[in-house]
Amino acid sequence: MASRLSAQSTICSLIHPLQCGALPGRSTTDAALVLQHNVESFHRLRYKVSTLFLNVKGGFDNVESPSLLSLLRRKGVSPYLVQWVGSFLRDRTCCLKFQGSPRLFAPVSVGVPQGSPISSLLFVIYVSSLHLEIPRALIISYVDDFAVTVASPSYRTNVRLLQKSFSALK
Repeated sequence: MASRLSAQSTICSLIHPLQCGALPGRSTTDAALVLQHNVESFHRLRYKVSTLFLNVKGGFDNVESPSLLSLLRRKGVSPYLVQWVGSFLRDRTCCLKFQGSPRLFAPVSVGVPQGSPISSLLFVIYVSSLHLEIPRALIISYVDDFAVTVASPSYRTNVRLLQKSFSALK
């Protein structure tokens, strides 16, 4: 199913082209090379370049199933895949184990289970909207890590642009 959803992610434009990770052929090396190329291009134009690195803390744990499924439907993902993802995310439980404690299972209604081959892919689809269009800027991500790079004639302007971008991402 991960392979099928991976193919659909390309067909339906579910993932931003600068989202690396979770798909074959999109590695950390790709992300680093894109960042390096763009920084060098901005420097040739005599711009000052600044980058803000962000991590989506607890990202996998905060994926809302209804929002993800709605996004998949809106983007035209095959209905059987949407139904499968819904089934994958529904009726899950977890159990915390402590020595001497009873085995009590609790329902889990949010998040994607980490460790599954499809979980990273579902997460990057869910956060794809964080790739904002910003003039003279670039947002590259690797699963739950984002790099927002801006360029302008001054570092002071870069700070304002990064603050504005950060506020838009919250």
